[in-house]
Amino acid sequence: MAGRCRLLVALTPMGYVHARRALQAAFDLVAAFSLQQATIALKDGGIDAILCSIHFDESRMFDLLTAAAELAPSVPFVCCAMLDSRLSPEYRDSLIASAKSNGARGFIDYNGMQRSLGFPEADGRFRDEFLSLLGGECGQTGAANA
Repeated sequence: MAGRCRLLVALTPMGYVHARRALQAAFDLVAAFSLQQATIALKDGGIDAILCSIHFDESRMFDLLTAAAELAPSVPFVCCAMLDSRLSPEYRDSLIASAKSNGARGFIDYNGMQRSLGFPEADGRFRDEFLSLLGGECGQTGAANA
């Protein structure tokens, strides 16, 4: 693909702040704070990848995953936790398994990274893990300069 990939970032406004800091060097970000905004962006086309948080639009990550499978089935979808979430390890594991079984490429716990590593290191690790889940399909242009 020529140029930078367009990444649909489906998060809360606070989660978007973290994603923007970590990913803006590698992607053109398209923010969506509601399921309606995200589905409109998918219908308009031109989205190369999707990042969606468990907190998106009052926990509608799975609704967006389902909509993306219908509207943009070839677009990679990655789930994440950008903000603090007190999920038990068992619940988190079942959430990840469910997301993957419904087509997500993976799940990244940015908040856990941030708590253990601090912002700068967490941003870099998050970006690297996200790019790895995309498998080289997207986001490489400009990533080396981040």
